[in-house]
Order: sequence, then structure tokens, then C-alpha cells
Amino acid sequence: MILQKFQTFQSTALARLSKKMECIQKRQFFLCSILIFSCLSAETGYPGFDVFTSSFQLGLGGAGFLNPSPISSKINPSVSDTGRYFSTSIIRYHAGITSQSAGMSLPWKKGFSIFSVRHISYGTFNGYDDDLQSTGAYQSRDTWLQYGYSRQLSTMPLSIGTSTQFYNASLNDHQIKAILFTFGSAFYIQNIQATLGVSFHDIGKTFDGNNSAKGRIILKTVISGTKKLAHLPLTLYLDTIFSKEEVEPEIFLGGDFNLKNGIGIRWGTSTRKLDHNTKQSFFRSAIGASGFGFGIKTGVISINYGTFIFGTGATIHGFQIGIQL
Repeated sequence: MILQKFQTFQSTALARLSKKMECIQKRQFFLCSILIFSCLSAETGYPGFDVFTSSFQLGLGGAGFLNPSPISSKINPSVSDTGRYFSTSIIRYHAGITSQSAGMSLPWKKGFSIFSVRHISYGTFNGYDDDLQSTGAYQSRDTWLQYGYSRQLSTMPLSIGTSTQFYNASLNDHQIKAILFTFGSAFYIQNIQATLGVSFHDIGKTFDGNNSAKGRIILKTVISGTKKLAHLPLTLYLDTIFSKEEVEPEIFLGGDFNLKNGIGIRWGTSTRKLDHNTKQSFFRSAIGASGFGFGIKTGVISINYGTFIFGTGATIHGFQIGIQL
């Protein structure tokens, strides 16, 4: 009788321990996801504001704010001149996190308008109460809706642009909404095939239901430059991000090497390499916080692949298709 009670108690204890361990694993999984995105968003209080949504820019390691794209979240809005163009991209992070985006640019009123939607799914999780009783599955995700407009002035080689984003983040039954504005300008120096630009990002306000949410949206100022080399089919991108929260600015450098047959090879890195340095090996430290990619353009269709490498050896992969309409 005593042995039977002990076995019953042991089975119950093991079941509770197993459920507790499962709960801990789920929480660790979620925390791991948050840490991944925190690495990508050093400048903002909301990690979802600063993730990769363009596979092309993923291959540049985060550089390329002056590269026209209807789907990139890291762009000077004055350079949306891509003609009638549709683009879609999917980026796969670790822990099953997926970013999907689609966007289009169209000529409008002597300028160009862009429309895009971006979505990140952090996955599905099992919820538990304080007694380790299951409360059912729930999801965590972020969604953006964006509209932008840019126009080049007729009196000088200067373009100006702005974009508006509506952002919604949800975790179980908790939601945060935000409206964000970005302003930018770009000056073209034709004789040396260079462009200089400045843009102001994350100007806005967050909302939680009917009340202002706790948290901060941190203004970022980005000074950018591009240069097409005279004797090589190579375009260099240099972007410097300034933020009140960072003592030192972050610098991103990338290059896009275009071959004659429509094939492009790109690379990029940044000063975030210092934060990603795990001191595990020279090779991992050298390629940490770096991006690599390639693409091909045939007729009106372009296909691009990009990858970003952390100092730990973890990688992000992205695939993008563009169609000139």
C-alpha cells in the first residue's frame, strides 16, 4: 500500500516536472527569439522596428539606405524611383522566425509612390499559468503597412521623400500599435556617379489600446553615400547611423559587384561586428555581422539571395523576386 502511494506520488511529481521543463524550454525559446532581434535593433526600444525585410540589403550586411526598394525597412524614402516595380521577399531567421514582405512602386504626380506590407511571425507557443496548467497556444507577430512618396526637383539634382508606416505588434492578447514617419533627401553628383543622402527615421508615437504605450521610439539620423567606381562594375554603399542612445555612431559598408551577364555579387559589414565578436575563433570574428549575397536579372525579372552571419556562426537567409511591370 505504501509502495503504491509512493509510485503514484513519484509519477505525479515526474509529470509536473516534465511539464515544468517544457514550460521552461518554451520560455527559453521565446527569449532566444527576442535576443536575436535585439541584436538587430540596437537603436530602438522596439526590436521589430529594425529587422531585415529585403534579401538584397541582407546581402549588403545592412548597408544600402540609398538603394531603391519598395520593401526595405532600411531605406532613405527619397530614392523610391524603381519605375513600375513589384517585389516580394522572405527571410528565414533562427528558431523558426520568418519575415515576409511585398511591395510595389508606381509613378504618380511627377514622382513615385510605394506601397508595401511586411509581416514577421515569431512562432506559436504554448501558454501556462502559475500552476503549470496549459492555457492554450498563442502566437507572436509584427505587421507593417507602409506608404511612401518621393520626387526629384526640376531645378536641381535633389530628390525628397517621406514615408508613413502603421505598425502592429501582438503577443498573445497584448498589442502595441505605432505610427511612424520617415523623411529623407538625396543629392546626385552626376560627374562622379555619386549620391549623398540624409534621412530621419522612427519619428512617431506608440499606442496600447486607447492609451499611450510605455516605451520609447528613438529617433535615428542616417547619413548615406553611394559611389559607382569608374573602372570597375562596383557600387559602394556607406551608411552611418546616429542615435541618442548610442555613444558611437554605427557604420555600415557594402558593395554590389555587377557582371556583364546580369549576375550580381554583394557583400557588407558594419561596426556591429564588435558586438558580435564572441572570441571563439578568428574566422567567426572576421565574418561576424557580415552579409553576403548574389542575384541575377533576366529581362524584367530579378532574383536575389542574401545571408547575414552572426559572430556565433548563426545565419539568416533571404530570397527575393522582383518584376519590372
